[in-house]
Amino acid sequence: MPHCHGEMPEVPDPTDVPAGGAASAPHHADGPDQTASSGAELPPRAPRDRGVDRRQFLLAFLAVTSVLVAASAVAYSRSSVPPPVQLAPGATIYYNEACSDCAIYLADDLLPTLAAAGASPVVVKDYINTPSYRQELRYLNDAMGIPFELQSHLVTFVRDARISVFEGHVPGTLILETLAVPDRVERLLIHQDSMGGVTEYGAWAFAGAARHYPIETPVTEYLVWFAANGGGSTGPAPAWIPLVVSTGFVDGLNPCAFAVLLFFISFLFVTRRPRSEVLWVGGLYIYAVFLAYLLIGLGLLGAIMISEDPHLLARISGVFVAVIGGFVLVQPYLPHVPNPFHMPKVTWDRVRKWMLHGTSPAAAISGFFVGLCTFPCSGGIYVAVLSLLAAKTTYAEGLGYLYLYNVAFILPLVLVLAVVSNKAVAWRATAWERGHTSLVRTVAAVAMIAVGVLTLLLV
Repeated sequence: MPHCHGEMPEVPDPTDVPAGGAASAPHHADGPDQTASSGAELPPRAPRDRGVDRRQFLLAFLAVTSVLVAASAVAYSRSSVPPPVQLAPGATIYYNEACSDCAIYLADDLLPTLAAAGASPVVVKDYINTPSYRQELRYLNDAMGIPFELQSHLVTFVRDARISVFEGHVPGTLILETLAVPDRVERLLIHQDSMGGVTEYGAWAFAGAARHYPIETPVTEYLVWFAANGGGSTGPAPAWIPLVVSTGFVDGLNPCAFAVLLFFISFLFVTRRPRSEVLWVGGLYIYAVFLAYLLIGLGLLGAIMISEDPHLLARISGVFVAVIGGFVLVQPYLPHVPNPFHMPKVTWDRVRKWMLHGTSPAAAISGFFVGLCTFPCSGGIYVAVLSLLAAKTTYAEGLGYLYLYNVAFILPLVLVLAVVSNKAVAWRATAWERGHTSLVRTVAAVAMIAVGVLTLLLV
């Protein structure tokens, strides 16, 4: 797994406590020893007011929760169902004016074909310059149950006695042939998303699975097959929950977040904090990591969902995460090759500065920083899974899986906190983590390659 900058920070040994409860400050392996106050030791701590600690924890918890609730409300507002849209008689075209190939296809092929087929009136709606048209298109896709993989950046709805949907750059001859079939099914979709080198098309009668044929194959061949088979079987649905939970858990096996949490817990024990305070402050740190990673995911999911070709993004992400996994496996044998996937030293210095305060606000701030900087370490899995969800689920479903993914992502940290809230176990766990970082990296790297390959196979 890509790792933090240089070595993991050294954590204070709970058995080496100077008189008065002071502890030697941890130092970063990439530079000279640094302490919280330029001296070699932390100053003795003044007696703590537990009431103040609890108030700080409550305020920090409410602050993190407020951001989480606000971000969730904004995200879910985008999944609200737009006002119903009636599909008018004639032809309705939704397209992107910024797509030069679409404009050529529209003028030279699609409009003349619809005129020859007698489709009237023809209404052209550019959803780039008029965003409300995109909402209309989304409603029509949802209301008609058109799968995401059969949706395209340009779509033509033709309503006469029946409804025909042409997704993408369907050749004019195929459109004319489809509209000329007198006894075609009530709803029929033809999909051809290539803008050059057309070799095949897909046909779907809103039941079963879509079938694909060479471009010269008459559409009547599909209609005959459909009449005999009723659409056939769609096959088993992907097991999204096991996939999301397992990949989220693997993503959470991150040496960066582990090392910082263990450092923080050890520091709290060194400064004579009771176990209950270690648990709630450590829990707040994990909660802030969850918030930061979730905010990243919400931004990514929104960007992927509104992209023109989420399938392409999913494929690129699959290749990217597999390449990162391969790099992580071979990087230890290439010491002179720099590793760009790590927490920057300047960020670690800031996180460390906040952690040395040992307060609830410090836990929330350092956790948020770690959550942000964990993304370059292991975000390839995150992007690949989000791209896959965007290509295969609705936006609302994708949001639900995103929350589930992030719960699985922090689960390793929760387990670590539960185990190391015991002082002796904390020190042994810290020593184990520092001695087995390469093992964690190897397991995570293999998992990243598996996720990348799986993404390419499922898209």
